[in-house]
Amino acid sequence: MLIQLGCLERSMANHLPSTIFQHWIHSREEDTEDIQVYRPIGYQFPPSRGRNGLEFRPNGEFILYGLGPTDRPQKIVGSWTAQSNNKIKIDVSVWGDKGRMMEVISCDEKVLKLRYLDSTS
Repeated sequence: MLIQLGCLERSMANHLPSTIFQHWIHSREEDTEDIQVYRPIGYQFPPSRGRNGLEFRPNGEFILYGLGPTDRPQKIVGSWTAQSNNKIKIDVSVWGDKGRMMEVISCDEKVLKLRYLDSTS
């Protein structure tokens, strides 16, 4: 069973560009009406209040980085599942039982662009 799980993890990861597997920080200044832009951790952002982030891991783990009630960083662990070549279902407790769908518009080592879609049923 461990071998099958390992194959499944590699199969899911094969649906996404390898550059997506890193820690991304929201670059809200670059957002458009329906697309959110993320930059890799270490990117030199203009000064601002705290920023949210996210991280995809090849094993199906998803981490949502946000600000807690006292503006301290907060990390929420969930999971991702590839739905097609560019759509991903994200499950984290703060988004409820249905999770959320996102579409990868583009991704390279410098920028990740996502469109959040309707919640899944």
